Amino acid sequence: MERDQDTAPAATRETISSALPRSGERLAYLDWLRFLVVLSLAPFHGALSYSGIGTVWVYDNPVRDAIRAGQLRFGEFGPVALQYFTVFMDNWFMHLLFFVSGIGAAVSLRKRSARAFVAERADRLLKPLLLMTLIAIPVQAWLRSLDFETFSGGFFEFYPHFFDGIYSGPGRPGNFEYGHLWFLLYLFAFCVIALPLFGRWKRIGSPTGRIEGDVHAGWVLAPALWIGLLEEFFRPGWPGFQNFVNDWANFTVYLSIFVFGYLAGGDPRLPDAIERHRWAALALGVIAFFARLACYRVLPVGSGYDAFNMLAQFLRGIAAWGLIIAATGFGRRHLNLTGRGWGIARDLSFPLYLLHAVPLTAATYLLLGAPLGIWSRWAISVVASWTTVAICTFVFRYIPPLQSFFTIRPPHRAQGA
Repeated sequence: MERDQDTAPAATRETISSALPRSGERLAYLDWLRFLVVLSLAPFHGALSYSGIGTVWVYDNPVRDAIRAGQLRFGEFGPVALQYFTVFMDNWFMHLLFFVSGIGAAVSLRKRSARAFVAERADRLLKPLLLMTLIAIPVQAWLRSLDFETFSGGFFEFYPHFFDGIYSGPGRPGNFEYGHLWFLLYLFAFCVIALPLFGRWKRIGSPTGRIEGDVHAGWVLAPALWIGLLEEFFRPGWPGFQNFVNDWANFTVYLSIFVFGYLAGGDPRLPDAIERHRWAALALGVIAFFARLACYRVLPVGSGYDAFNMLAQFLRGIAAWGLIIAATGFGRRHLNLTGRGWGIARDLSFPLYLLHAVPLTAATYLLLGAPLGIWSRWAISVVASWTTVAICTFVFRYIPPLQSFFTIRPPHRAQGA
């Protein structure tokens, strides 16, 4: 006896099905959004070294000393513009990556079985997570140990010590971590956790199929309330260290955004609506973000489940949703660009994500104490990171195993889009 059935109007179902992208079709604006997010990782992580507003491997000397003394305070280090840059980017840019990944999951599941989808995700996500944790992350952990003066030898001498305890934050004991690769683990977990739900929606129709006619702004912006509530109730207790097993704020927020992305990828009316209402989403995101900043300026915001802190975190969630919807809408409007530049962006995306931190951390460490201003050192480190990744991408194109691992197109395909 089959009780579950698609209750969406037949005309709506037919319209949705006929308008979905074909199985081999790429959505160029999603590739561009993904590229812009990973391109911003080096500037973001580089800025953390000087602002101290977040976890990174090497810190500028005054920030490092404050961490070691247990006296690091928000807003005391680095140029004010760099501080606001880190806070602004942290509020939404990884959220956008999960949203785009959700849309990608919807496209992938239209041409793959559930088993094939999980196998493909494991190959694309877990293999790089494992290999890069053993190859790249130890270099960053070694430089961190040199910076905090917990180790003084060379890299190969340090490598066995990489497995001495689990790293749990700046200035704390332990070396082993997956660093910035946390996204790969979380995304794979979300794919597996949400797969039964996606399968059910594939059989009986997703909730958005029950919306008749055009999707108005209320449907597009309403999830902001859910994301805000998750931030309000989880972020005060779990501020944000991505350890996977005790990280309820990031886990619930990113999982929700991933699922919302899947819904957007399964109903062509939603991307259309996101594009139409991009200005409203931008207004919501910007207003909520500045309201959040105002909380810290005018209210006695405490830690934990302090009422004012909960308000600030609620606004953080509202801002995140507004900004990722605005970015998606503007991207769909202006970034559906194909051609050689699109192909280069696609080739660089995964290498940028996996490799950017090694040259960035090395350059930041080598510039500690240099007779240069913070902006100069930050810019040099970022350019060094981007340049190194670009060179590696060009070289790896001609080495088939690395070409496949980093999802780079072979030379004969790189001549076109």
